[in-house]
Amino acid sequence: MHFRTGTPHDADRIAALHTESWQSAYAGIMPASYLNGPLLEERRALWTARLSPGQPDATTKNVSHLLLAEQDNTLHGFTYLVTQPDNRVLLDNLHVRPARKRSGIGRELMHRAFAWVAAHHPGKAVYLEVLRDNSPAIAFYERCGGSATRYFWERLPTGFELPVIEYTWEPESVNTLAGQRVTNDLVNP
Repeated sequence: MHFRTGTPHDADRIAALHTESWQSAYAGIMPASYLNGPLLEERRALWTARLSPGQPDATTKNVSHLLLAEQDNTLHGFTYLVTQPDNRVLLDNLHVRPARKRSGIGRELMHRAFAWVAAHHPGKAVYLEVLRDNSPAIAFYERCGGSATRYFWERLPTGFELPVIEYTWEPESVNTLAGQRVTNDLVNP
């Protein structure tokens, strides 16, 4: 497995994997009409905007980092982090190709993401938001040491609301996870 920083040229591949991941993880949680309808175009617009030249946004001063996991020219996973005004770092996306889940890719992406935070934003907590009904993701985040810190409902731009849980890793946990690597445990096809 090869890990690298994403570029604007990766937007379509990331959007496709993001869509595939949501279609798998959120089947039965989000409306099928949304998952099989406008989702791909929305993800494509999101990643094109996120990766457009001029990032970070000069008005917000947010800094972002996109990390890709590839093998044989195939994108198998990615993570996206962005600093927040509240002095934390949002792990906004962590996706692994559904066929490669439980192979160690997600855990390695987490460790590398936390290593980036520890190196470039020391002393900051990391948090993420996960749909309450996404039990496999919740179990993964808890195995990685995340603590549930907030529960709320999120209204998606398409009009439906879903319950969300925020998981947080305090700076000490970020440093611990940053120091762990599982590259040797990755399952290769």
